[in-house]
Amino acid sequence: MNTNIFAPLEVWFVVGSQHLYGPETLEQVAADSQKIADGLNASGKLPVKVVLQPTVKSPEEVYNVCQAANAASNCIGLVCWMHTFSPAKMWIAGLSALQKPFAQLHTQFNAEIPWSTIDMDFMNLNQTAHGGREFGFIGTRMKLGRKVIVGHWQDADVLARLDVWMRAAAAWHDAQGAKFARFGDNMREVAVTEGNKVSAQMQFGYSVNGYGVGDLVAVVNGVAESDVSDLIAVYMDSYNVAPELQTDGNRHQSLRDAARIELGIRTFLEDGGFKGYTDTFEDLHGLKQLPGVASQRLMADGYGFGAEGDWKTAALLRAMKVMSAGLEGGTSFMEDYTYHFSPNGNKVLGAHMLEICPSIAAAKPSLEIHPLGIGGKEDPVRLVFDSQTGPAINATVI
Repeated sequence: MNTNIFAPLEVWFVVGSQHLYGPETLEQVAADSQKIADGLNASGKLPVKVVLQPTVKSPEEVYNVCQAANAASNCIGLVCWMHTFSPAKMWIAGLSALQKPFAQLHTQFNAEIPWSTIDMDFMNLNQTAHGGREFGFIGTRMKLGRKVIVGHWQDADVLARLDVWMRAAAAWHDAQGAKFARFGDNMREVAVTEGNKVSAQMQFGYSVNGYGVGDLVAVVNGVAESDVSDLIAVYMDSYNVAPELQTDGNRHQSLRDAARIELGIRTFLEDGGFKGYTDTFEDLHGLKQLPGVASQRLMADGYGFGAEGDWKTAALLRAMKVMSAGLEGGTSFMEDYTYHFSPNGNKVLGAHMLEICPSIAAAKPSLEIHPLGIGGKEDPVRLVFDSQTGPAINATVI
């Protein structure tokens, strides 16, 4: 997925203080806060722009900035920092109203104590150790989920943890109002792909709705031959195409059928504003093949996908695509198949029939056609490749 997904987004930097300290101290708080915001943006380590908000010094100001964040469509969350002590009761109304993620950056402007010059003015100004604990207390007392990042704002590990939180917040933001299309139902008798879509929408923010395969087939059948030929040219340039699928090969029509299916699904998703979809090999009436290369390429472009009607995995994959945008490696739909138990480390072998995302490929994939023993359709075209090796995260939503 392209990192442009982060370009319009903002994280608001909200700094807490109080009127008790007077205008001179508050002016210094604002100046230091601006330097931190500028430094975070200049670090090159964060995917989302940090935008400083005016220092909050009263319950009304806290509430107003939280409500403004709720209303700002490009604000994905708040990073809160207490430069001085900021009485936490004044945060209750605002945090109660806040509907977006927030993180506590438990840092301070200076890295070290100036032992030879320190005085009470310095200690009142640089009071994160006190104010941050107050803020942390109210967050815990209110049972609010949040990320707490401790350390100096210029430290590499602090920037790395803030990067992770921003990516998670961006995925949450992306899910709000997201739509996922379910072509057909789930694989018959399977339990784990079922679920409560109403609860999911309430909890995660995305909606899942079903569409008849015939709705998709109508779009697939309406794809122009010239568009199919154009996509075939892309295939030829992008992959090592098997001889039988080449223009003069005896299976070239299967490649054209696969390209038509990809164009049909892509058009359906784009026209409907969907961020992902599911299908199932048991519900393909009107399609010549189970979508193989189509699902692989759509995943590579950032769409969520789940086989056998697994809408929870489709939504999770989309979130993982957003969170990992611009990072090395890749993310893919996968099923757990076989364990490898060993004193040297346990492993799980993941696999699926066709739909593995080429973002995890180690080299240029091959475009091939092979029989599929289930589904009762024609042999599907799919991308074949060796995967990268290295650490991985195996995740699911139950």
